[in-house]
Amino acid sequence: MPAKKEPDKLLPKTIEEALAMFQMEHHAAGKDGKANYGFYTTLAGGLNAVQPATHLGLSHTQTFNYEVVGDKVITILKTRLLFTGEDRDYDTLIESDLVIPDLVPNRGNIMQALGSAITYARRYSLLAIYGLAGDDDDAEGSAPVATPAKKEIARSPARGANARQAKPSSVAHEMVTGKVADTPKFTQSQSNQVQKFMSAHPDGWEGIVKAFNDEFNKTGDKISQSITNQEQMNFILERITGYENLSR
Repeated sequence: MPAKKEPDKLLPKTIEEALAMFQMEHHAAGKDGKANYGFYTTLAGGLNAVQPATHLGLSHTQTFNYEVVGDKVITILKTRLLFTGEDRDYDTLIESDLVIPDLVPNRGNIMQALGSAITYARRYSLLAIYGLAGDDDDAEGSAPVATPAKKEIARSPARGANARQAKPSSVAHEMVTGKVADTPKFTQSQSNQVQKFMSAHPDGWEGIVKAFNDEFNKTGDKISQSITNQEQMNFILERITGYENLSR
């Protein structure tokens, strides 16, 4: 007796139906990459995660556009989610634009830094347009941790005069010249992060120092004055984290 022919699987007619069917089965991309802060989703992992969408008629492209604003050229990553169904009247697409941020000035390989930024942007745009979570610790790990304020302890004049002064962080002392302010202070983990970055990326550190000088109207090859507020300390930590993400 001949086998019965199974009915054809129901296929979506619109891009909305196709995307809904894909998201019913797929919610997040796996963590296939490892960095110092933990595991994360690579671009290759993201591409692998969205591949099943092709069976529903979905595909995508990622290209670049450029816009001139004043005397500045802005690079834009354009991601398109396309749908091709049996009925050509329903062929359509969804578009998303992401501006590539300016790179931190440094004397390293600018094309390598650009390539890292593009890979980073492609990964986030790809997962976003398909509605997938990246299972990525990077967003949490990239935020600088503010140093908690210490409680002031009332002291008698004699005890206060004879009290030992707190020793500034050795890493902070290497970062600046002159007197180091008592507050704010890097935590031990932040000091270790700065010291490790200075050793591993001397060119990147030089670029951060230049950016610091430009931002806070300083001069010289090194930070010429002590870090006197939380904003300046966060500036250093954020630039270090940004450079490490681009270099990944």
